[in-house]
Amino acid sequence: MTKPSETIGAKPHLYHAPPSYYSMIARLALAEGGVAYEPVFVDIHFRLNQEQPDYVRLNPNMTVPTLVLADRVLDQSRDIAEYAFGVSEATLSADAKSWLDLHYALPIEELTFGTFLARNPLARLMIPKVLARSHRRLLERAVQNPDLAPLYQARAKVFAERLRIFSPAAAEQLADRRRAQAIDILDRMERALGDGRATLTPPAYGVADAVLTVFLARIAFIGLGAELSRRPALERYWRAMQARPSFAAADIWTKAHIFRLLKGILLDRA
Repeated sequence: MTKPSETIGAKPHLYHAPPSYYSMIARLALAEGGVAYEPVFVDIHFRLNQEQPDYVRLNPNMTVPTLVLADRVLDQSRDIAEYAFGVSEATLSADAKSWLDLHYALPIEELTFGTFLARNPLARLMIPKVLARSHRRLLERAVQNPDLAPLYQARAKVFAERLRIFSPAAAEQLADRRRAQAIDILDRMERALGDGRATLTPPAYGVADAVLTVFLARIAFIGLGAELSRRPALERYWRAMQARPSFAAADIWTKAHIFRLLKGILLDRA
């Protein structure tokens, strides 16, 4: 992984993980916005690059994506998407802002992992163990890196909360709650697209389309693709979004690609 200090002032660098939901939003927005950048693979599963001190100094949240620009660092997918389209919260249309607010109100990790927990007994066994291990490791890193201790401790609290949220005993209720929230977004999209519009916020493809396209990809990824085909206007839109050159260029995942992920990890020069 390229050291963060090597990217400042150079061509924009995007630190990302291929299957990461918010990384996909960043990649798709940058592709649609025509923003050239240098991709930097972050192994968030095995080498845990996001927890390394250099990366923590760059992105204290220890998340992906992170876009390093000459004058600033953007570590939120919404900010990166708005930058890619040349808009800001102040210049967004009311319609686009409404779609973005609706989307980001849904905790996508709870939809994803809640669904897996509800369906998979092995996930109910393994995910709490992985979360507990992550919590312990972050506290150990706080001791090893005193200057960054508050950041590691804050991140450890995030995982402690995830342990509570992703309780196997509550998996079914969590999955039902987040699925209902996701279905509501699908229904709203169906109603909006029912007038035949080609994009969510006419007249042109915009930031809301990039973000919600990745949302639809995640719906397919977690096995809810039938919900898309039940909504004719939404299905039409989804097909059109997948046909855009940016969809392939941004490497949007609609299913797991284990061997591609392993290849990326093996080729990474961390």
